[in-house]
Amino acid sequence: MSTLTGTAKVKVPPGSSSGRRLRLRGEGLGGGDLYARVRIDVPKKLTKEERERFEELAATSKFNPRRDR
Repeated sequence: MSTLTGTAKVKVPPGSSSGRRLRLRGEGLGGGDLYARVRIDVPKKLTKEERERFEELAATSKFNPRRDR
């Protein structure tokens, strides 16, 4: 990620959703904190293999996006 002083590695915690804010201590203006917002993009078109893998994951996962918020 680009910062005011160069670049920084950002470790996104597992289970993070779009909109989550991550604090980068000391990377902001005057040595303050810089905040990054997580943005998850979903592809509009999938290949046949990608679709098959997503369907396989959905079949084995217990996660329900409509319930587990």
